[in-house]
Amino acid sequence: MIPAPRYRALLAALACMTAGAAAAAEPSALELDAAAQHRLGVAVSPLAAATRSARADGLARVLDAGPLAVLDADIAAASAAASASRAEADRTRALHAADAAMSAKAMEAAAQARADAAKLTLLRRRLDLEWGPAIGRLSDARRGALIGDLAAGRAALVRIDSARGEGQGASGPVEIDLGPLGRATAVVLGPARAAEARLQSPGVIGKVTGPQASRLAAGLTAPARLSGGKAAGGVMLPRGALLRAEGTVFVYVRTAPTRFERRVVEGGTPDPAGLFVTSGFRPGEAVAVSGGAALLTAEHKAADKAAEKGAD
Repeated sequence: MIPAPRYRALLAALACMTAGAAAAAEPSALELDAAAQHRLGVAVSPLAAATRSARADGLARVLDAGPLAVLDADIAAASAAASASRAEADRTRALHAADAAMSAKAMEAAAQARADAAKLTLLRRRLDLEWGPAIGRLSDARRGALIGDLAAGRAALVRIDSARGEGQGASGPVEIDLGPLGRATAVVLGPARAAEARLQSPGVIGKVTGPQASRLAAGLTAPARLSGGKAAGGVMLPRGALLRAEGTVFVYVRTAPTRFERRVVEGGTPDPAGLFVTSGFRPGEAVAVSGGAALLTAEHKAADKAAEKGAD
């Protein structure tokens, strides 16, 4: 059992911690008249609405096309066998109609035709299960042409993953950074079938064509930037409005002619003009684009004075 004095001390400390957390969660406000704002060099500007296409950073891994080539050859062989056994079954069935002694032979031919057709169906399903719908829906001729391009180095297949699957809806080109070898562009074909465990990404399959394709050796991994998908709406926080202190990025929003609110920036996408954010700010809100550091200093001084007054 905790002694009563110590228990009361623990309760007091917990109350102080809770109060401090609540104060930190609430936006910090600062009152400054027009003359003080002018003296501190504070200038404000309204936030403008902005939109950005969905973008995500990820990794591209060059796929080994060997298994695809083997599967394609197996499908071609199974297709030929299924056609032959189906023709044999049809011929035997016709002979059986004229000669009852051919009954057993007709049954065997029909069974072989069904077995060959089932094997071909299984192989085509493996194509979907292992390579995704983008490859699975290709005709035999188009798939053969793709494998020919892959073998000749005119094309390469890549798997692209992003953290938590942020790029799953990507529809635009994917830029792959090859370092000293330059950059390559992949066209998204469709979703992958197997997830990437480390990134928790469902992944997409892309195809690279052109001169850079011959440089993409199987197993090579390189940074990738995915774009496309549904555009997001938000605002652009000007670069001059962004302040950083104690590991937190924030801006000062003028909520009234003499009142400023320090507001924390959550997330955001860097941009040459500043930081694009989709939440926490509204178009038309006035933010301090200059004098922000002076506002922070004034806020700290006001807090110190309030603390001294409370101590008295």
